[in-house]
Amino acid sequence: MVTLTIAMRSLLRRKVRMVLIGLLVVLGTMLIVIGETFSLSVKQSSKSAIVNYFTGDLIIYSERAKDNPSPFSFTTPLPVVPDPHRIEEWLASHPMVEKHVAIAQNYGLLSIEKQGNKYEVPFIFYAVDPKQYRAAFPNISVEEGRFYDTDGGGPEAGVVLSAFQKENYAKNYSVNVEPGDAVTLLSLSDGGSVNAVPSRLVGIYKPKYYTNVFNYINFLDIKSYARLYNFTGVDASSMPESFNRALASESDDDIFGLAGSFESGLDTKNLVSRELSGYTMIVVKLKNPADATAFTGEITRQNSGVKVATWSEASGFFAYISRIIQAVIYGATFLIFLIVVFILMNTLIISVLERTGEIGTLRAMGAEKSFITAVFLWESFLLNGAAALCGMVVSIVLVATIGGGEGILLPDIIQQYLTGGGGIRLLVTVRPFAEALAIIIIVSLLATIYPIKVATAVTPLKAMTGN
Repeated sequence: MVTLTIAMRSLLRRKVRMVLIGLLVVLGTMLIVIGETFSLSVKQSSKSAIVNYFTGDLIIYSERAKDNPSPFSFTTPLPVVPDPHRIEEWLASHPMVEKHVAIAQNYGLLSIEKQGNKYEVPFIFYAVDPKQYRAAFPNISVEEGRFYDTDGGGPEAGVVLSAFQKENYAKNYSVNVEPGDAVTLLSLSDGGSVNAVPSRLVGIYKPKYYTNVFNYINFLDIKSYARLYNFTGVDASSMPESFNRALASESDDDIFGLAGSFESGLDTKNLVSRELSGYTMIVVKLKNPADATAFTGEITRQNSGVKVATWSEASGFFAYISRIIQAVIYGATFLIFLIVVFILMNTLIISVLERTGEIGTLRAMGAEKSFITAVFLWESFLLNGAAALCGMVVSIVLVATIGGGEGILLPDIIQQYLTGGGGIRLLVTVRPFAEALAIIIIVSLLATIYPIKVATAVTPLKAMTGN
């Protein structure tokens, strides 16, 4: 207690110097807390935006795919997911799954007739079940018409264009389209022929987030997509029972024995056609993202012919660029903090070394080196600890002030890659405060112990006389 009392009296005798050192500690603490809070918030906001508006937590896709699923898998679409309806039924009943939506990515042409002129314009799109998609990704702002029947009373089939794409058609092809316009969907079949499916433009939308991606993405209902690309099969329930039994058998003889069953021909009048989906991926949102690893293993065990990509893998260069920007933010914060720490340590070291005479007097009075070290450490901890607490309080106020509401707004080009365009809300967590306290303690130790060792190495007489 003697060392603590002496330390407190010493601080009170040097109020001006101690206030200056305290202000440096306050500034250093604020930089650590706010810088780390901002960096962690950027990381969390980026992941949240990509998952909520872009990729979901996981993406199921065909194991035959050579590339990861990507927002730009249009000109080279992924292979079709095998038996997606069964996988969707399995996902719908799984306790870990919050939402899921199947998506087919592809491209084609839109044929539009206006005032006696015919226009054929490029058309890249997501083919989806509209209600599932809008429930999973709240990124659609309807500007004109409807987004299908998702809000009641709208059409179930047709084309929804992005407002950006509509402007491009007007600018580059001199064709103005409006909801209700008749269009024809055109695509190439595997055999090289052109498929044509009549449809209608049902709406115009603007993306709320990731406009640098979704401005170029349009939507098509999955039934129209199945007709456009000949994804059509036969409902198994309308097939003869013997046929279904043979297909379910593991015996080669039973399967090849089907040939003799249809010598008199197959009655096709009773067959019911079934449109297949052509889905190239199934996006999954989990109730608890921490279950992603366990759930991934379960998917591959329960569903053959598929593999799984994480949200960061599926977001492609968006996650990569986001990590680069985060690294720059960390680097800039760390550099500024190093400068402040360097100034603080120099100030503390000079403060101790200037008191060599005082240390010599204490040594002449019989004070041990450990006693002197304890006095100066108490001074450092009392001053820097109090200043660090003040810095933390100020940091909390600033974080709550500037990080609430819409959050921190950065230049749009940066925000598009970090959060899809939304602000960065600062999240108050324990980690930045714990790091700040630990760093201040370490700096205090380093800046106090070394100069004390130097000062106590000088003989008491020399320290007192300054010679």
